[in-house]
Parts: sequence; C-alpha cells; structure tokens
Amino acid sequence: MRTVDAQPTSTSTPTPTPTPSLAGPGTVCGEAEAANGSPAAVAVARGRADCAEALRVLRTYYRPKTAKQGSAGVATVAGWECASNSAAESMRTGRLTSCRKDGVTIVADVIP
Repeated sequence: MRTVDAQPTSTSTPTPTPTPSLAGPGTVCGEAEAANGSPAAVAVARGRADCAEALRVLRTYYRPKTAKQGSAGVATVAGWECASNSAAESMRTGRLTSCRKDGVTIVADVIP
C-alpha cells in the first residue's frame, strides 16, 4: 500500500486592493480638453475625490458622443451630474464645467 503525503495548502493572505488617494479642495488633478478644444484644468472644488476618476469623468463628459441635455449640457457620467456654464459665465468666472456626486464637486476651469 502506498501512502501519499498531504501537500500543505496555500494560506497566503490576499493582497489588498489599493485605495485611491483622495485629493482635497484646491487640488489640480491635471488637464482635459474642453468641448471647444482648449485645455481645462481639472480640480477638486469641494470634498475629497480621486484625481484619476475626476480626469476620467471630465474627459468623458467632453467627448462629442456623450449625450448632453439643454443649453447647460447636463449629463450624468459615472454617477456624476455635470453641467457647463455659458460662454459668458465661463469668461466671467473662469469656470467651464462642474460635476457633483455625494457632496463632492470637481471642476474644469479655463487655463489662462
């Protein structure tokens, strides 16, 4: 009769998924190309947000194929409610677009 040694089972601990680093108000995350083709600074205006997500949301919002409603270009992108200012308001404030989700606001501002 032949015996087989039991092989030890793997008890390795799973590697935790990294948590995104959340940026606070005033953090500029990078740039996105606005609808008019000009660069816009993407930043966190209120709350804390993952910069990679903020960039993805605003870049997706500015894609021509993203469906937008009304003169403010209202659209929901990955759960974020986004809207753009009029050209006159953007010139006055420097703010092109704001997106809100769960009390957090990310923005795209004119780069002078």
